[in-house]
Amino acid sequence: MEEYHQITLDEWSSWVEDIRKKLSETAQNFVYIGYRLKQIRDSGNFGGASDVFEFAQKEYGISKSAVSRFIAINEKYSEGGNSLELKEQYKGFSSSKLSEMLSLPDSECELITEETTVKQIRELKSFDRQQPDNVVSMYGDEEDENKPSPLELCIIDYFKDKKDMLNKVIDLEYVQQHKEAAEVMNPSGSASHSKGICFMFMYDYNTGIKYRLLTEPQPLTMTWDKFLETTYWIYSKIYEAGQDDVWSEYYKAVATSQQETPDIPMNKPEESEKAAGVKEEDKPEEPIIPKAEEESEKEESPESTELPEDEEEGKPEKPEEPKADDAQEDEEPEKDDKDTIHNQAAFRSAKDALVRINQAFEEGQYHRAMDMADAFSMHLDIALRRTV
Repeated sequence: MEEYHQITLDEWSSWVEDIRKKLSETAQNFVYIGYRLKQIRDSGNFGGASDVFEFAQKEYGISKSAVSRFIAINEKYSEGGNSLELKEQYKGFSSSKLSEMLSLPDSECELITEETTVKQIRELKSFDRQQPDNVVSMYGDEEDENKPSPLELCIIDYFKDKKDMLNKVIDLEYVQQHKEAAEVMNPSGSASHSKGICFMFMYDYNTGIKYRLLTEPQPLTMTWDKFLETTYWIYSKIYEAGQDDVWSEYYKAVATSQQETPDIPMNKPEESEKAAGVKEEDKPEEPIIPKAEEESEKEESPESTELPEDEEEGKPEKPEEPKADDAQEDEEPEKDDKDTIHNQAAFRSAKDALVRINQAFEEGQYHRAMDMADAFSMHLDIALRRTV
């Protein structure tokens, strides 16, 4: 950091020319320009002008607001808040991005990377302007463990118009291919999405996920593995019931449940321009995760179409089929060159489910523990049947 001292005319002239030169160079020099303008401001020598703003206007054609922005950028993003050097984490940022970030608190500046767009920053600022009390009240009883969390609601909304992406992510996550699933879900390496009180940022696999909740003072972080585990849990009952097209089955059930329940007002979701192939539009009302009994009703139709001998439409199902036939029904769609991989994965998933059951009990989340017990049973049943 340079020390202030009694300046000479030559020094003052060099500052003036320094600013002129930096104005024609890269946007990273905004910090540099801001520092020099502060030096001239603090020196009190404005070359005949009344203040630093009039000086900058006459000398460089810079407006008063631009001068204020240069100085603010230096104070916020320079090393020590008063130097010529840009902080390391902001190198490579454009001047427009630095300007847009000025009104963000330091905790939220950590959400912004070199790949983040100005549009995403504006969406985050718009999200922050919501009234937390009004938004949170839409969720009712926060202790209702049957309700999806704000992050889960955001994930559900993210996949609402991404059929192929969701189906592929669930396939990969089932066999524990986390990195591949992350690349499918976030192909550009930088995406964001918001719904309700949650705004999430997706980065590369090593950086993971960060998300902002209106109810929390600081952004939260999560690894991709944990995030994908949460994603898989949302859709696992449908997938483990043998449905290949998870997206169609899940969102068909969501549409049905929305017709049967009162609408929950939600904010219009904002989505990154970098999120793969998604157009911004008004979204339908918030999806509600279907209950287990609704899932079991949906399973009947697709299973009956998989039997070659049951091609007649409208043929009633027999409630008590021989167990040998049941095994044939379950195994037939699974017969492919991935049987061994799926079998091993099923045992791993069963083991993971046991761990999550214990965690849920320790945290007092008994409803979730019961759900995970169902998942454990499904995984183990699938693994044992494939072993036979």
